[in-house]
Amino acid sequence: MSTNLPINPTPVDRREEMVVTQQPGYQATEQVTRDVAAERRMRLFQINRIIWSILTLVEVLLGLRFVLKLIAANPESAFAAFIYGITNPFIAPFATLIGTPTSNGMILEVTTLIAMVIYALIFWGIVSVVGIVTDRPSARIVTRSVREQTPGAGTERTTNTTRNE
Repeated sequence: MSTNLPINPTPVDRREEMVVTQQPGYQATEQVTRDVAAERRMRLFQINRIIWSILTLVEVLLGLRFVLKLIAANPESAFAAFIYGITNPFIAPFATLIGTPTSNGMILEVTTLIAMVIYALIFWGIVSVVGIVTDRPSARIVTRSVREQTPGAGTERTTNTTRNE
């Protein structure tokens, strides 16, 4: 069973601004609380998406290389040559790490699998460090208070609205 623990609602980095508009019989007060930390989190989210997208592309290309080598694809074909050409720089640091078993033209390129694991770990580490360096909690809240007075009748109406952005 899981329980939801309350999150500290006190923002760390807030900018508050109050705007008051007054006219005869009408007063509007708008309080804007801008959470700079939430904006930073949104930028961090975008950076994380870009980093994971790059890793996904590299992993897919390396996976295609592994499969093409495993099924003994013709290295002279345009697609295989394209995949090998793009992935060679990613495989180069691991090329002589271990031997590559072959059988009837099929190649079990274990170095490609090792490269895939190492690149995943590197990208995971980058995302973790970026998250630690840039993350700060809080939120933006806008509160608007409108007070209307009817001249002569003596009636007053106040409306309060609050929204999160």
